[in-house]
Amino acid sequence: MSAEKNLKILVAEDDNFTRDVIEEILISNNYDVVTSADGLFALQKINDGNNFDLIVSDMDMPNMNGLELINNIRKDGIDIPVVILTGNQEVKIAIEALKNGANDYIIKDENISDTLIMSIEQVIETYLLKLENIRLVEELARKNQELERLSYLDGLTGIPNRRYFDQTIRQEWNRALREESSLALVLIDIDFFKVYNDVYGHQSGDQCLQRVAQCLSQTLHRSSDFVARYGGEEFVAVLPKTSIAEAETLANKMRYNLAEQELEHKGSNVAKHVTISVGVSCFTPPESSTIDQLISDADEALYSAKRNGRNQVCCCAPSPTL
Repeated sequence: MSAEKNLKILVAEDDNFTRDVIEEILISNNYDVVTSADGLFALQKINDGNNFDLIVSDMDMPNMNGLELINNIRKDGIDIPVVILTGNQEVKIAIEALKNGANDYIIKDENISDTLIMSIEQVIETYLLKLENIRLVEELARKNQELERLSYLDGLTGIPNRRYFDQTIRQEWNRALREESSLALVLIDIDFFKVYNDVYGHQSGDQCLQRVAQCLSQTLHRSSDFVARYGGEEFVAVLPKTSIAEAETLANKMRYNLAEQELEHKGSNVAKHVTISVGVSCFTPPESSTIDQLISDADEALYSAKRNGRNQVCCCAPSPTL
């Protein structure tokens, strides 16, 4: 709705003379006007998809009176402002209309040419302020949601961060407990990354982290799986409903996919390109187990991969279900 006066107004009034007078007043003030002789016909015009900016309605009309018209449009969730026209003897009914969703009422008397325009302008202004407030609240909510989303992303790589991992692993652990389903964890470390930084510089190191993060993330295809930056040059993948064998296969696929990137690494002792060491753990969680144990087992497996020569995947055997 614009604040200009070329607004579209629906007039519902059964008295021909009064309706013509109101129409003339509104047109002379640059409003677009559509008229109706009763409330039922007015409701049909509204439901036909006409985009009215305001409704001016008499209270006492055949087929459907003004109060019934208001009740019908408000019941349907239509928020068009409504100004009620009333005679001196209908003020109590007009007040009832205000309680049911009308925005204002005016008395049909010799001053109607002034009071009608004043009422419309005030109602429109109030309505526009209401819409603006709603817009601002919705915009604030969207920005807060975006800030919340960003708070769970790693600023360098754009993938989920440690905070997201800490929160989500707990949710997945509880789900695994409820469903008695497996939960696999994959810890990933870039081999000789400190040497990489020394050889190529920290800016290239950052680019390497970004490329590795992208490669790891693209290896996952289920919406329930995710890779997060665990810290420094370490990453972690959470794989719900995944067995130890399936997790090992996926971990090796991550390693192969990264090798295909052929990211040069002159400082590596195991390859001419960037490689990763990977530790895998998996539980079908018994009540006595803990998330810390799952992480500790993956970390132990990662240590084994490093100790055994790096650029490989090692698995920790699943904990037995009690």
